[in-house]
Amino acid sequence: MQLKPLPSSNSYSVPGKIFILGEYAVLAGLPALVAAVGPRFQARAVSSVGAVTEWPSGAPVSRYLKRVYDEEGVKIQFEFFDPFEGAGGFGASTAQFALAYQLISSRKSSETNSWREVWKCYRELMSSDPLLPSGADLVAQWEGGAVFFDPTQMTCENLGKSFDWSQFLIFSATHQNGRKVPTHDHLRQLSLEKFPNSRPRLVSELKDLLGRGVHAIREGDSATLGRVMFDYASELCREGWEVKATTEDRLAFAECPGVLGVKGTGALQSDALIVLTQKGVDRTDLLQLAKKRDLQLVREGLSFEVGVKCENNE
Repeated sequence: MQLKPLPSSNSYSVPGKIFILGEYAVLAGLPALVAAVGPRFQARAVSSVGAVTEWPSGAPVSRYLKRVYDEEGVKIQFEFFDPFEGAGGFGASTAQFALAYQLISSRKSSETNSWREVWKCYRELMSSDPLLPSGADLVAQWEGGAVFFDPTQMTCENLGKSFDWSQFLIFSATHQNGRKVPTHDHLRQLSLEKFPNSRPRLVSELKDLLGRGVHAIREGDSATLGRVMFDYASELCREGWEVKATTEDRLAFAECPGVLGVKGTGALQSDALIVLTQKGVDRTDLLQLAKKRDLQLVREGLSFEVGVKCENNE
């Protein structure tokens, strides 16, 4: 992908994110496995003089900045750098919130806040939404690595060293016209359907698949993890929660030699495609297939990013 360069002075940064397993399940209180990936989002405070960034109404960062102003009378302007240039699907909304939170809290302390504090603030701000976002992506971006997040137990475990993540390919699809599904609109629709109470069978199936998938990761069992990925995607497809383009992409990759598993990510699995391959497989044909299907390579092998950090001044 053509990525926008990030300035490094006087700023904080957080990584992007990709769900490995757990979409929809995490909305029902089940765990999710989310990976922190580069390139990184970045922000720095600027003078209030000049152009003012207009954040989307109702966005987490808008709600947070309003709360800070109402409680402290403090206004902060900051520049936000999106390496995906608005393509979406890799955590820009939660990155904006996380960076605003860190920029404002850094005025009081040089220490980084715990993920629990940041997650709690995010959930409070979003509590008026019909279906409360899980915040699993925020936790992964804040902590870095491969995060196994359990919202019920309030635990966050890094599984980055438990598996050979070089077997993964990550492709972005949101640059395709009409492909991206706005997450907030989809969550609103799910709330009208009374999810998760309306789909107990699906929640039970996803819970079982999550358990099997995480066990496979802990055991380094890529074949089982690949089957779980296929089954997870198929369950969502049966529920009508996979866009047609993702279904077609997934089935095309599934026929390729050396592919162990494929699934989409994001609302209706529309944002990106993750492909798990056998170790050492020649990926030339896979990359050509992705190009043919207008999928952009984001990562060939997952090399995990650290969480929120202060960039060096120059």
